[in-house]
Amino acid sequence: MASSFDAWVLLDEYHLVVDCIVVTILVAALHRNYVHRIVTIAGGCCALAHVSPAPVPAWGYAVLAAVAHAQPAWLSKVHKKQPETGAIFVTGADSGMGEATVLHLCRESGYERIYAGCFSDASAAKLRAALGAAATKLVAVPLDVCDDASVAAAAECVRVDLAHGANGAKGLVAVVQCAGMGYNGPAEFMDLSLYKLQMDVNFFGYVRVTQALMPLVRAGCAATGRRGRMIYTGTGGGVLTPVPPLLTAYMASKFAVEAFVRSFRVEMQLTHKPVDACIISPGFVKPTMLVENGLKLNERMWAACEERLGTTQARDEYGPLLDHFIEYSLAEKGTHVSEVAKRIKLALAAGRPLHGYKVGPDSRATPIAGLLPIPVADAVMKFSVFGRQGTF
Repeated sequence: MASSFDAWVLLDEYHLVVDCIVVTILVAALHRNYVHRIVTIAGGCCALAHVSPAPVPAWGYAVLAAVAHAQPAWLSKVHKKQPETGAIFVTGADSGMGEATVLHLCRESGYERIYAGCFSDASAAKLRAALGAAATKLVAVPLDVCDDASVAAAAECVRVDLAHGANGAKGLVAVVQCAGMGYNGPAEFMDLSLYKLQMDVNFFGYVRVTQALMPLVRAGCAATGRRGRMIYTGTGGGVLTPVPPLLTAYMASKFAVEAFVRSFRVEMQLTHKPVDACIISPGFVKPTMLVENGLKLNERMWAACEERLGTTQARDEYGPLLDHFIEYSLAEKGTHVSEVAKRIKLALAAGRPLHGYKVGPDSRATPIAGLLPIPVADAVMKFSVFGRQGTF
């Protein structure tokens, strides 16, 4: 009786300690972000120190931290990885992040079929040559994300291939959208047609592809028994990114994608569909065609401004600013595109992907600056990029 009584007294005395340990482990299991998990564990350790009737030894905190950080996956379904099975559709596969993603998934993943949405016919041969024996997974699909008929034809191509076996893939389980381009130019002079084209590629193109392929993704989830993925390409630190001058069109398109993904993600959750939407936000990534193509687009932009104004006023006033920004971009070391592909593969296999994945040190640091008051964030951006503040 005495031992039983002592046990109940001990349990009553330490029940808050037990509660604290259990809650810390369970809450940590909900977090896939390591920073959030570390903050949870730190909070749990502080609470434990407060509620424990006796001093907790250092090894006690260490054990709690280790268990909470490496808790078994069954505590939360968000940690149960999805099987690498089915087919993946990647847009923008001609170069840069899209090309790197196609190559990485064909070489390093278990997905049976990779569809490469290519704007140029020459890209298909380039991808096959780079893949060699791994090209058996690849099907290049002609795709212009700005054209309704092209997107519809791409969806039909996928449907037909899946109906004929698709190298063993039971269905389309994910769409990765890497297609994109970037116009730079002064907001007061840049022609509205360029704004429309920018949004058509970087935003409306994403919507077109989403709507065309979602029926196949939903069917693929049912056929494979895994959750689907709709992955989009953002930029920098997302909506917390300090916005440089001359990027009004580009950043507006990327912020639109951020809003689309957040709303679309919740739509899937509230209607109980097994499809997760997330966004990949790289900083400066190299090598890509963004700078090379951007230089050509800049000349097109200046020509459009001159035609609209009848003078070279736009280039005269803003040309030096744009030239400096290009020099800064070229000088940045950047993160290799293969890192974007690795992060996309991680998001595809996650039990429940994060809303956003940052790629590169600049992408991870940018949201910190974005939390500052806007005048301060702008001042940091202007000094780091242009070395001056301008007038207020």
